[in-house]
Amino acid sequence: MASPSDSKLDDSVLISRALLGDQEALNDLFSRYYGFLYFLACRVLGGREDAQDVVQNCLLRALRNLQQFNNDGAFRSWLARILVNEAITVLRQKRSKRMFPARPVSGENERDVLDRLPGPGLNPEQALAKKESILALTKEVARLSTPLRSVIMLCDIREYSMEEAGAVLCVKKHIVRSRLFRARRQLEAAMRATECALC
Repeated sequence: MASPSDSKLDDSVLISRALLGDQEALNDLFSRYYGFLYFLACRVLGGREDAQDVVQNCLLRALRNLQQFNNDGAFRSWLARILVNEAITVLRQKRSKRMFPARPVSGENERDVLDRLPGPGLNPEQALAKKESILALTKEVARLSTPLRSVIMLCDIREYSMEEAGAVLCVKKHIVRSRLFRARRQLEAAMRATECALC
């Protein structure tokens, strides 16, 4: 009687065959995780918009870097990390577009731009300062290492619980907590340094 491993090839076997140019093995490997990656993309992005593009980009990046995969680890976790990074890039681009609309600022629409600045009740100077702080924070988040940036995006921006973030990143809750602490500490120090530089 065939064992489950006989009927369903192990990831490492498919990876080895894919690296030798076996297109069918590559298709089988990626098909195995497509549903998981799509679900994960929807969770990280907060909806289905852009999810399919993020999955496709994830699989393309995985294909380009397949030789770098360490067979000692879980292929599913490796794909999940790639996907989270791709999703974070999309979220960051969207946030940047919302903060800085493509329409150029001219004398005619300058007042309109100031009216759209965040913060009800803030005067233009306060609103601009707030917007500059948000931009500075966004830049500092982008400078974090991938593991730290991922937990900040999931826990502080997407408002996932530590358990949910751990499930997405395939790590234990205490690792999420540790990374989150380090990420927040680094961001706080960076923002303090930025404020001091502006003084």
